[in-house]
Amino acid sequence: MPKLYFYDTGLAAALLGLEQVSQLTWHPFKGSLFENLVIVEFLKKQYNRGLHNNLFYWRDNTGNEIDLVLEHPERSIPVEIKSGKTLSTDSFKGLLYWNKLTHGEEGYLVYDGDLLQQRSNGITALPLKQLATTSLFE
Repeated sequence: MPKLYFYDTGLAAALLGLEQVSQLTWHPFKGSLFENLVIVEFLKKQYNRGLHNNLFYWRDNTGNEIDLVLEHPERSIPVEIKSGKTLSTDSFKGLLYWNKLTHGEEGYLVYDGDLLQQRSNGITALPLKQLATTSLFE
């Protein structure tokens, strides 16, 4: 099933009937809205640099998925997106699976927390507020 993203996450929130930020705390679409926000930020960054859309969503026939794959000529960079402020081992499951399939050793997990974390498995947990300063776009 394809995914649909709104370029304007404020419009998406309004269509869901959200009127205040506090309503997002337990809203069933909180994760989807957060994922949408992050993907649109990646897309805007690409377009602002005069580049084409090189962003993809990946899912296999058994349900394993990666929220965002950045395609570069020399490599593909997997990015998982989690709306939580804390991370668990399960948060990295998709990235670890991707790296096993592709024999890769990198990946990013963008989340709503505060700490930049470099994990021993080559995966970087990146707070949303640091997304603009990351080298992912280069």
